[in-house]
Amino acid sequence: MIETISGPRRLVSASCAAFGVGACLGGIVTFALLGLVGRAAHSFGHALPFVAVVAGAAGIAEARGMAVAPQIRRQVPEHWRRVVALPLAAGLYGILLGIGFTTFVYTFALWALVAIVLLLGSPVTGVLTGLAFGAGRALPVVLLAPIVHVRFGRDLVDRMAQRPRTLSVVRLAVASCLLVVVLAVLGTAAGAATNLGSGTDPSVSGTSVVWTAPTGGVLRQEDGSGAATVPPRATVGGSLLAWRDGSTVHVARLADLSPVLDLDVTGVNAIAVSDEWLVTRAQVPGGEKLTARSLSAPSTVVPVATAHTPTRLGRPALDGSLLVYHVAASRLSSIVAVDLAGGTRRVVRRSASGQLTNPAVLGADLVYDRLTNTAQLVQVGPIDRRGSDRIALKLNAPSIHDAGHESHYSNHTRTRRPRPANWRLWTTALSSRNVYVTLLPRIGSPASARLVSVAR
Repeated sequence: MIETISGPRRLVSASCAAFGVGACLGGIVTFALLGLVGRAAHSFGHALPFVAVVAGAAGIAEARGMAVAPQIRRQVPEHWRRVVALPLAAGLYGILLGIGFTTFVYTFALWALVAIVLLLGSPVTGVLTGLAFGAGRALPVVLLAPIVHVRFGRDLVDRMAQRPRTLSVVRLAVASCLLVVVLAVLGTAAGAATNLGSGTDPSVSGTSVVWTAPTGGVLRQEDGSGAATVPPRATVGGSLLAWRDGSTVHVARLADLSPVLDLDVTGVNAIAVSDEWLVTRAQVPGGEKLTARSLSAPSTVVPVATAHTPTRLGRPALDGSLLVYHVAASRLSSIVAVDLAGGTRRVVRRSASGQLTNPAVLGADLVYDRLTNTAQLVQVGPIDRRGSDRIALKLNAPSIHDAGHESHYSNHTRTRRPRPANWRLWTTALSSRNVYVTLLPRIGSPASARLVSVAR
């Protein structure tokens, strides 16, 4: 390729630029499509172990200098440079090389990247991978083509193209990079769920995390510093802290717990607060009710939602004036987002086959629990874009399943019997760095619930 686009010299700069853009474009399109395919095909709750296996296997193959397989024994169409302008031909060559599957494959890294992007199912990861792959393809060509006419440039091209040891060194470097991927994945997987101790009902404001432990309320920074005691059943939002004591709701400033508002809400059993709003959920005759109060006019009660038994309303969560909560009905489970300032509402998630519960919101991102017959998932995604949620944490089935066949009859069945988890997903919170979720024991007292965090 260097020889192909190195002349005439007056076109070298334009040809190199076109080749670099084409290579990056080909890589981005290829790996972004792989990410889309992976996301459409399935969402891996535990993709990282597979990523480590793929990267490790490819790294071993590279370090041992094994023949690359499968191999694509094809060159780029050399005649293009004679039928179209050289910069255009160079751009087309760059696209073909950036795609990766249209010419010789020199390392196992390409196939490893394909598998990893498919496993992760992330178009964004695909774009970044494709950009890096295309840039790597383009870099030696762009750097050497302008100087191939001088002796130093010719020596470099000869060393690169004619000495097998050069490729061996490159493959060893690739193996080292894949080893770094394995170590990074293992480190991430090992810390995927960090146990913060006993507690329930997390909430987050900035880097401050608040939850309720058996001994009382806990306030801690995300880096583990600044632990302090706050009232039990407290929630944080913006610069405020709110907690309930019987039917009384207290709102105070987080910095010094100076009082902001005290009010009585009969039957209150859950609250959410921000710098602008206070939202309460209360038990009322025949069901539950969500109401909101602007902190600038707390005497004005704004009805949000009412549910009649057996329908249940979830714990409210606030970010500014955006409120989210779940509605669990007999045939449909949904998550609702309400703009308290504008008075608009919309259903952002719904399911007739699984339970969607305990949402929390931060900016344009939503976290929630999805419980199905076979698994429990904590999912994170854009609040207004369905189908693009990724799995932050996955547990086994929420309950025990029967054997799938009658006693004394054949045990051959098409019904999979999933293993039950020891824990059940409950309330969540979301920060810019972590997802927080309460785990309730499937067997035993709810008092032994624990709080865990998962890196986003």
